[in-house]
Amino acid sequence: MTTMTTIVAVALGLTPVGHDGIAQPANDDQARAIGHFSETTDDTGTTHLRGVNRKTGQDFHLTVNPYGRVEGSVGSWIVTFQVKSAS
Repeated sequence: MTTMTTIVAVALGLTPVGHDGIAQPANDDQARAIGHFSETTDDTGTTHLRGVNRKTGQDFHLTVNPYGRVEGSVGSWIVTFQVKSAS
């Protein structure tokens, strides 16, 4: 799965993040649970991820800046976390 799919899975609570801060990449079942979402990048390099949480019906909108900062909303919840490439 793509990095953006894993970011959405973490934000929706579909894939856990371990105590060490490492999230498992989203698997096929999680990707199916997420369904379709749009991914656009603006002129600042910020990626916008928009879709609907299939489990709750709530909209989500996440932004991922070029430095890996994720911020956004999932329904009425605000989510923020940092992502980085695995070494």
